[in-house]
Amino acid sequence: MFTVQKFENTPIDSVTYIITNPENNLAIVIDPGTENDDRLLDYFEKNAVIPKFIFLTHEHFDHILGVNYLRSQFPEIEVIASDKTSERLPNPKKNLAIFHNQINLVVQQADILINEGKFSWINLNFEVFRTPGHTDSSISISLENSFFSGDFLLQGSRIVTNLPTGSKKQYQESIEKYDHLLKGLTIYPGHGESYIYE
Repeated sequence: MFTVQKFENTPIDSVTYIITNPENNLAIVIDPGTENDDRLLDYFEKNAVIPKFIFLTHEHFDHILGVNYLRSQFPEIEVIASDKTSERLPNPKKNLAIFHNQINLVVQQADILINEGKFSWINLNFEVFRTPGHTDSSISISLENSFFSGDFLLQGSRIVTNLPTGSKKQYQESIEKYDHLLKGLTIYPGHGESYIYE
C-alpha cells in the first residue's frame, strides 16, 4: 500500500513524484525538478510525511533542480542514482544546465549508487531497471503495478535520443527487453500524464 503525489515542474514541464508509505509516513521523492520548491515542503508538513530518499532517473537538470533545496531542508535525506548519473551531477555541462539559460547547476554526487535489482526502501519493495536510450545512465523503478520511468517512456511523445549519451539503438533495445514486463502496468513518466502500458 502506497500513495503517489504528482507535481509539475518549472521552468521545464518535467514531473516530480512523491511515493509515501502510509504505514510509517516515510517518502521517496522521484526527480525533484523545480528549484526551491515550497510545494513539496507544504505537502510534507500538511501530511506529516518525512522524505527519506531522492531517487534520480537520470542527471538532466530538469530532473535534479530541486535536489540542493531538499538536501538543505532535510539534511538526513539520501540521494539514490546510477553511478553515471552521480558522476555527472556536479557538472553543469554534463547535466545540461549550462545549455539552459547558462544555469550553473552543481549538485553533489549521490549517497547511494545502484545499478539494477530489488531494494527495500521506506518498508516498500522496489525493483530498479537499467533503461538506457534517452541517456546511457537512465534507470527506472517499479513498485507493485506502477512503473516510474523518467524519460524512458512518455505517452504519445517521441523519446529524445540525440542528446549527449543518448542512443536510439539502446532505446530500442530497452523497449524490446522490457516490453513484456511493462504490459498492464501504470506508467508514471518524467513528463506528461500517467497511462497504462499496452
